[in-house]
Order: sequence, then C-alpha cells, then structure tokens
Amino acid sequence: MFLLAAISSFLITFYTTALSVPWSLTLGKHMLIFLFSFVLMVAAIFPTAYIVYRLDNDYFMRQHELLRYLIQFLLLVLLLGAIALRLVYALYLALFQVDLQKAEYFERDYVVVLFCLIMVQVYYAVRKERRCRNYARKRYQIMKKWLLHRDELFKKNAYDQVLLLKQLEESRSEQQCLILRHEAQLDQLAVERAQLVKLYDNQMHELRARKQRLRSNHELLSRDEMQLKRCLKELNDEILVIIGAENEWVRIPQIAYFYLKVGSSRSKLVDVLLLDGREGKVDLESLAKIEKLWPNLLFRVGRGRLIMHLAIRSLCKEGDMHFIVFYGAQQERYKVPVDVYEKLLKIRAEWAKLMPEKSVKFTIGNENIPR
Repeated sequence: MFLLAAISSFLITFYTTALSVPWSLTLGKHMLIFLFSFVLMVAAIFPTAYIVYRLDNDYFMRQHELLRYLIQFLLLVLLLGAIALRLVYALYLALFQVDLQKAEYFERDYVVVLFCLIMVQVYYAVRKERRCRNYARKRYQIMKKWLLHRDELFKKNAYDQVLLLKQLEESRSEQQCLILRHEAQLDQLAVERAQLVKLYDNQMHELRARKQRLRSNHELLSRDEMQLKRCLKELNDEILVIIGAENEWVRIPQIAYFYLKVGSSRSKLVDVLLLDGREGKVDLESLAKIEKLWPNLLFRVGRGRLIMHLAIRSLCKEGDMHFIVFYGAQQERYKVPVDVYEKLLKIRAEWAKLMPEKSVKFTIGNENIPR
C-alpha cells in the first residue's frame, strides 16, 4: 500500500508539471508537494484497501459481481474522489494559501488522482485473481500427492486384506456350525420364556391396575386434605376492623362480606359488614388484595363486593330473581346475577364432597341441597 501511495504521488507531482522529471527532482517545492501528496494518498489508499477487503469477504457481493463493482465504483471513485478533492482544496488553501481551483487543478491533478484510485482497485483485482490461481495450483499439487500416497497405501494393504478375507471365511464357517447348535437350545428356551412372560404379564397387569387405583385415591385424598387445611388455616385468621373509633380483632367466620362504598377508594379503606350487624372498615387498600389473602372463603360478586361462603344461610330463587340470605339477626337478603348463583351452587357441591359424613341440609328455593 505504501508503494502504491508513492507511485500515485509521483504521478500526481511530476506528471502534471510542465517541467521534466529530472528538473522537477531538483526543485525543493516539488519534493515538498511529493511528500504532501504521499501523505494524502496513504490516507486515501488505506480506506480503499479496507473497502475492497470487506467486499471480497462478503458472501452476497461474491454472488453478485456486477452489483459489487458498481458499489465499489460509487464508493471509491466518485465518493472518495470527491472527498479527496474537497480535502486537498481545504489543506492547500489553509497551509499554502493556494486556491487550486484557480490553477486548473480539476483538469490536471484531479484527473490523475481518479486514475490512481482506479488503478489501485485494478491492482487489488489482479492481485486477488493471482492469489486464487496460486491457491488452486497449490491445492491441485497437494491433492495429487495425497492421491498418490493413498494409492500406495491401498496397494500395500491389498495383500493383507486378502489374507484377512480367508481367515474371515474360515471363522464364518465355524460360526455357522455354532449357530445351528445354539438354535435348537434357543427354541426350547423360547417356549419356556413365552410361558413365563405370559404369567408375568398377567401379574403385572393386575399390579398396575391396583397401583393406578391406589394412586388416584391417594391424589384425591391429598387434594381434599390440602384444601381442608387451607380452609382451616384461613378460618383461624383474624383481621383488624375499625368499628367507630375503636379497633377490634375479628375472625374471618364473623364477617358477612367486604364491599366498597362510594368514595372509599380515596381513603384506601375497604368496608366490611359483620354477621352481628355491625359495620366497619379494614385497612387493606383493595378487594383484590383481600381476595388473594383468603381465596377459599371469599367469593366475588361484581366489582365491589366479596361474600364469605360460610356467612350464606341459604340461596333463594323467586321467579327470575336470585337472592342470598346471610346468617345473623338481620338475615340480610342480597340479589345476585344468575351466573353468580350457579357458581355458588357448584361451590356448595364441592364442599359436600369434601365433608359427606357431616353434610347438613339447606334450602335453595324448593330444593334440599347438602351443605
């Protein structure tokens, strides 16, 4: 690259002058211009070499040679040449106070610069092609030597392979005799094995069926036991309720339902109704947080109410209307939608499965459902 930069600087400095080369070599001004042009051409040839290297290694550009040379011409001839022209204008004007545009620089020197850039790219193309040919020639020689070596090894081992084949034929005949001798023994063993396998399969089938029944019963008992434990733990929980000006710890079974009054979201307090008729507030910010604390005992009815399952005395149906009747002295009735009513029926049925021996009858309209 330095040699290319030196040749290009020589052409730019001594070819574009009116004096001969020997006279130009004796001028200190021309030598200074040569050194300055050398620095500029080094700065131009290094990007040229890098861009050509990147284009050579790009898979897409190798597949599309015409597009590659078009992009290379636009980047390295037009764009880089224009940048070099403006840079040389600015440097000569700043360092030497010489305006190259007035000295017909575009007609002489700039044409030579573009010619040098093009020839640098031609050099890299020729160099690439020469390297490919050298690589192909070396690869051909190496493959030729490798094939000759493989041929010699094959000839050398051919005799050994013939001897091995003879030994293999002798051993094969002996193996056939042994195989015929063992086949009779295997037939006898196969009959005995079939009888044992049949007996074993019958026993395993019976054991698998028994294991499956035990596993299903164990999973069902474990699930019901875990649900009962969670519910008992939630029943033992207590919550701090603000009743009037006092705070009181209240157990979960004493609560009828949680609800939100108008404007209660500003104070971040949730209203609560107890079974004894008292009303209060709890500092738990939202119904979603309360529902997450006791998911097995609370049931959401709409967006602003959480009902306690154990506080429900009965479910009533009067025509198209569905009501919930709570425990307590007031026995409050609360109207619910049809889907909520059906979900409560399913929940009661699940509780009846968990505690069948302690089931209690309660009234739903005109029907008796175990509670």
